[in-house]
Amino acid sequence: MRIRSLTGHFNSVELLTFAYILITAACILTLFGIHTQTCTLLFYRIAFFTAVCLMAFISEKSGNKFVNYIRYLFPFSLIAYWYPETYYLAHPDNTGLPESIFLPNLDSFFEHLDVAIFGCSPAIEFSKAFPQSVVSEIMYFGYFSYYLLFLFTFTYFFFVKPDMADRAMFYCLCSFFIFYAIFTLVPVAGPQFYYSFPDSQVPDGYFFCSLMRWLQFEGEMPTGAFPSSHVGLTLIVMILLFQNARKYFYIILPVAIILTAATVYIKAHYLVDVLAAFIAAPLILALSKSLFRLTVSD
Repeated sequence: MRIRSLTGHFNSVELLTFAYILITAACILTLFGIHTQTCTLLFYRIAFFTAVCLMAFISEKSGNKFVNYIRYLFPFSLIAYWYPETYYLAHPDNTGLPESIFLPNLDSFFEHLDVAIFGCSPAIEFSKAFPQSVVSEIMYFGYFSYYLLFLFTFTYFFFVKPDMADRAMFYCLCSFFIFYAIFTLVPVAGPQFYYSFPDSQVPDGYFFCSLMRWLQFEGEMPTGAFPSSHVGLTLIVMILLFQNARKYFYIILPVAIILTAATVYIKAHYLVDVLAAFIAAPLILALSKSLFRLTVSD
């Protein structure tokens, strides 16, 4: 795979990660100053920067295709840290629902917007209408498939259409970062955190229900509801597949539809979050494509 970068030693995904590290570090220092919490955030950035550089060095020295594959996946795996961090950036006190330096928590606004548009709270009524365990399991499977969708797409491009792998990974990771910037500025926790019991509960399922609840307990924070990055990133991946791997687009389409419905069913998002994602995703993809051109030379 041809590695196109400004330095000749880093691919576009690594350069993007470095840019995110530097921009967010500058924001942290400017907005919050130096204290224990910011020192921790900066330490992680130094560690991740070092790890990405080390992975790039190992890959170049080995010349192994599989090692290069891991090299591309590694910066993407860091979203497991970057996503919950948006809560800390928006809410340095780490208590209650998120607030940004610009806006208070907006869950009440979006919940009332749902009711005003649809005449009810879809996140509550959806699971009430379909309380069957099998439906819950299907929805949780759809939500879990989000992670598999990205792994499959990049693996396909890397090994089957390597000329697309670099740009596809960049588009997706850059889109994640843009969503994370929105989450930090527009603090919305989502129905699962805003509603109280029993409205916050989702019907029990089976394996995927238990798995996703564990993942949510371990890694989910009251942040990132508007617009839905699950729906937005899924739409971006589906656009890439439609344009470059039409057969797989149609195979994955039913799962993508279930995933979209699941975001409301399991109370991760208000329905307006989903609608906003359909509007935002093409715009964010277009911006990501423009930024990608800055990392390559003609």
